[in-house]
Amino acid sequence: SKNDRFERELAFQIRAHKMPAPHEQYRWATSLTSEKGRPRQFRADFAWPAFQLLIEVQGGLFMPGGGGHSHPIHLVKDIEKAQCAVLLGLFLLPVTTDEVKNGRAIAMIERVLAARGWTR
Repeated sequence: SKNDRFERELAFQIRAHKMPAPHEQYRWATSLTSEKGRPRQFRADFAWPAFQLLIEVQGGLFMPGGGGHSHPIHLVKDIEKAQCAVLLGLFLLPVTTDEVKNGRAIAMIERVLAARGWTR
């Protein structure tokens, strides 16, 4: 995906900050079913199941023609995803590619992990 390099950058930052190793491309919500009765197939870019934290790197927010997550179909899917996360007691934290670049994403992840009991 277009976000690959930002996902790699964030993975590097996670290691550099000596944070717990996340699961990458983590499939979740398979215990829930869609309206069609099929298992959910959501994927998070990074996940710490022990801390109930999921991270999604979102790019293409301002693409012409509503690319990325700004297209109405994607907005509906993002809402469903957020609802499923809450039903499962998970924290789904979206971060932008800009936040990965400027260090805000890693700072937020660090705060959430610390708030959920991670210590160095």
